[in-house]
Amino acid sequence: MPNPQKQPLPVSNPLGTTMRIEIDPEAMREARRGRSLPARQPIRDSRPVVAVSPLGGVDFQQLLQSVYDGAFVTERSGQIVVSNIRANHFFLAEPGQLQQYSIENLIRGADESLLPTILSTLESNRFVFIQAHCLRLDGSSFPADISVNQITLGGQDYLSFFVRDITVRKQQEERLRTGYAAIQNASSGIAIAGLDAEIGFCNPAFSAFFGDKRCNFRDFLCQPELADEVIAAIWRGESWSGDLELIDSRGGVFFGHTAVTPSLDEDGALDGMVFSVLDITVQKRAQQQLQEYAAELRRANTQMQEELKMASELNIALLPRDFERFPRNAAPGENLLVLRHLYHPSGTIGGDFFDVHELSDHEIAVFICDVMGHGVRSALVVATIRGLLEQLRPVANDPGTLLTQLNAAYMSIFKQNAGDVVFLTALYLVFDARNGTLRFSNAGHPRPFVLRPGSGEIVQLTCDAAALTPALGLFPGARYPVSTSRLAARDLLLLYTDGLSEVENPGGEFFEAHRLGTTLRENLRCAPGDLLERLLHAAREFSAAPAFSDDICLLAMQVLDPPSGPFIP
Repeated sequence: MPNPQKQPLPVSNPLGTTMRIEIDPEAMREARRGRSLPARQPIRDSRPVVAVSPLGGVDFQQLLQSVYDGAFVTERSGQIVVSNIRANHFFLAEPGQLQQYSIENLIRGADESLLPTILSTLESNRFVFIQAHCLRLDGSSFPADISVNQITLGGQDYLSFFVRDITVRKQQEERLRTGYAAIQNASSGIAIAGLDAEIGFCNPAFSAFFGDKRCNFRDFLCQPELADEVIAAIWRGESWSGDLELIDSRGGVFFGHTAVTPSLDEDGALDGMVFSVLDITVQKRAQQQLQEYAAELRRANTQMQEELKMASELNIALLPRDFERFPRNAAPGENLLVLRHLYHPSGTIGGDFFDVHELSDHEIAVFICDVMGHGVRSALVVATIRGLLEQLRPVANDPGTLLTQLNAAYMSIFKQNAGDVVFLTALYLVFDARNGTLRFSNAGHPRPFVLRPGSGEIVQLTCDAAALTPALGLFPGARYPVSTSRLAARDLLLLYTDGLSEVENPGGEFFEAHRLGTTLRENLRCAPGDLLERLLHAAREFSAAPAFSDDICLLAMQVLDPPSGPFIP
């Protein structure tokens, strides 16, 4: 330990001065290395231990034992003569055990110069105050304040040492230092104010926001009346937080996330408030921009939905209406056919389409298609197909030629590539009501059903193996041959898209495989319109879902007896 440094004596009051001795912090580092005193073994074992009778009488002993601090009485040499209960507790000693040691042995870092310094100081009638770490008998240490005085007992001079364990105080001081450093270095502005919001203390960040002038927090608010709300919450003992528009030291406005908490004194009484302000201007501006963008997006979405709704209504309006009579100029009771349809898009705009066109007073053409997917893109393809059909009216009586030319024209328009294929299945047929002849060409579309109420049969139209052809939009050179069949009076032809056949139930089963045939048999003799409604109802029950995942288009055409009498195909 370096020699203790003596403080200069004030001339005005030499008897009232105190010499302060601080043991070098290096001694503390030695303490951390774990050096300890040998337990129950005198450090100065060369000196005989003298049995000392109780000093000062009974009253002195009672006083010594009642002192709050750890107290020692030592000879002028530093040898401990007596210690109180508190000292034994501090140093983890048994009664009488500390009398084996010198006071120098209990102060970490003390050397032979300590006692001469103390004695010379006391001879000048000054007090001695030591700040050091004391060494317990188990080798641990604790910070202490030690006051030293000279005392005369029984006509003999002794030294008295009063030791106070300041571990808790040191911890509190460290916490205060750490907390103060954290406040000073915080990026948030922190201020302490009275109950009237008058600022008394602030950290550098708070000063950077509002300047060094101490004033009321309401002066920083763009809406000063909000301060009353904050103060009222504090008076209720509640915290308050929110985003405020604040005025900075340059008169500019910024957004600050502000938290205010009650400040309590040592008795727990409310004595002020603590402000914390975090600049969130960048985040707030970004949030406002996002809200504006979201509002614009909602407006655009609303407009788009309105346009899609209009497009859907137009798309449905352009679909052919049910034929009330065929041929169109037929008198009541002279109808040759009944046609009914049911169109159920899965979204706002569907990708299914059909067209019915009267070729003559005895021939009718029916077209049905299903574009891959649904929505706007599919609707655009449907519009294209509708326009191409109008251009191909000159070959409308030849199903094979019409589909072949339709495929070529469609592919030339869209110029498909392998990464962006939009194909569609289609079926085109021409029916001659005079003799029941049905000529059709199929481009990968589900095969129609023929329901024969007279015989109770349900069959599907079949194509020759050579007539199996791909969907439209896949191969530019594809050719679509014609197949033929016949319909008798009362026969009903059912055309549909795969939105019906591929309806799935919760178990992953398809409607076509498990319920379509049954539903058709149960409704074999229904009128065309009723049949379509019951098919849709059965599909909805089968799926057990709130909506279909794909568009559904159904078309039923039933042959009636001609006025001249039933024909036999």
